[in-house]
Amino acid sequence: MMKNKPTAVVIGAGASGMASALLLAMHGYEVSLVERAKKTGVTMRGFLKSRIYFDSGVHFVGELSPHGVLSAYLRYLGLESLQCLDFDQDNFETVRFSDGRQYALSVGFEAMVASLCADFPGEKVGICGYMAEVRAAYNASTFHSLQGPLSNPQENQQRWQYSLQAVIAHFTSNPYLQTLLAVPCLYHGVSPCKVSFLQHARVAGSHFNGVRTFSQGGASLVRSFEQRLREENVSLSCGNSVTKIHCDADGTLKNVELDNGECLPGSVVIYTGHPHYLPDMLPENALRPASCRRLHQLYDGMSAHLLYLTGDRHPPALLDKKNLLYCRHDRPLEQAFMPRHNGNEGPFYVMPGPSVLGNSGAHESVDYVAVIPCDATEYHAFYGSGVGKRPAAYRQQKKRRLAELAASMHRALPELATLRMVDGATPLTLQKYLNTPHAGMYGAAHDMTQFNPQPTTRLPGLYLAGQAVTGPGILGAVISAFLACGYPLGHQNLLDGVRICR
Repeated sequence: MMKNKPTAVVIGAGASGMASALLLAMHGYEVSLVERAKKTGVTMRGFLKSRIYFDSGVHFVGELSPHGVLSAYLRYLGLESLQCLDFDQDNFETVRFSDGRQYALSVGFEAMVASLCADFPGEKVGICGYMAEVRAAYNASTFHSLQGPLSNPQENQQRWQYSLQAVIAHFTSNPYLQTLLAVPCLYHGVSPCKVSFLQHARVAGSHFNGVRTFSQGGASLVRSFEQRLREENVSLSCGNSVTKIHCDADGTLKNVELDNGECLPGSVVIYTGHPHYLPDMLPENALRPASCRRLHQLYDGMSAHLLYLTGDRHPPALLDKKNLLYCRHDRPLEQAFMPRHNGNEGPFYVMPGPSVLGNSGAHESVDYVAVIPCDATEYHAFYGSGVGKRPAAYRQQKKRRLAELAASMHRALPELATLRMVDGATPLTLQKYLNTPHAGMYGAAHDMTQFNPQPTTRLPGLYLAGQAVTGPGILGAVISAFLACGYPLGHQNLLDGVRICR
């Protein structure tokens, strides 16, 4: 019977790859999971520095309440033992402007509407109208809401295809409120003037329910995935890259060749890496030339510098179970996504790690991460230098830029003066660990002006998953796995199972 099991290969062992491998194995496939890095979930694991754990990849997650959509997906996959931590429900995020104005964003749809209306009483009609549109657009996606029919025609409503910037401007002209409504652009990495309202709503809407994080950081999610992969007998190959996806003469998938010469059989192949690299793995003419060009020309969304900070076990009030965003009051948020934006004047997005959120006095030092959007091209001369030791010129530039940005952040937010920088990352760090051609934090941008990859391909049995296909973050990655696996396994079958788990 083992010989009769269908075979599958999943390329990439991030959240989408591990979820895809689990789904196929749970439904009778003999699955091989391939990861170019030496470990699975490399960007979710975080790292230790000066004996402090920094959660580098999982800062906060939407739909993680007990009855949240992501919780249902994880339960279906058998990931049930994860402990979570809550943010301040009344002030999950503080947004401070450079002129001193400050606003608190709450968790939950009704709570967020109420707090925004209290801060902007003259904008009540616009706030209620905009938020209702976000909720409607989010719920129109069956895989995001777990509601309604599998194919929901409401998703194609024309008014949701306009840019986020245009939709926000329709509801309000207040520049402070416009920025607050556009803040989730930092969660998907595309400017308000380039992301469709529908795509933005799929990200923003997930934070209406259960903004939480894992009590032991992203590493605990990876460990839970790894345990389930072992239980389902998934064959894992780390430290190996895929060189070719081979087909038989009739065009059916045959096997996947690794750089060590090994060939893994697979009648189904799910690719979760950056779509830019896919055409080079396929046989000639497997995709149309126009499709190959579109995939090669995909550009990434927002890049950033990251500062890894530590302080004593008593967090600053601005970061006590809440995130902090600092913005210029005299510049629209979309400037953070513009070419040549260097981040010296913000935005500064500072987030507490699990040691802060779950602090019981046991930690002498705790962790924070500051994300500072920037244009990655200042490092263009060093692209591709991630194998071995970086050039001295890059190391000097990194040291100078991180010190410069830390000083700028402390000037803008003097309350954070007690936090010191332990380490930092540049766009090149993102390029190396995320394997993105243009150093984007979330891979290929879901931009209205460029081609966005779909789960299906011209090659029968080859499917795409990952952040570039559905959306960013853990939720987007996991949903992409269910979308891709739904073609061989049945979308309705998977959805029915997840709904039972909610």
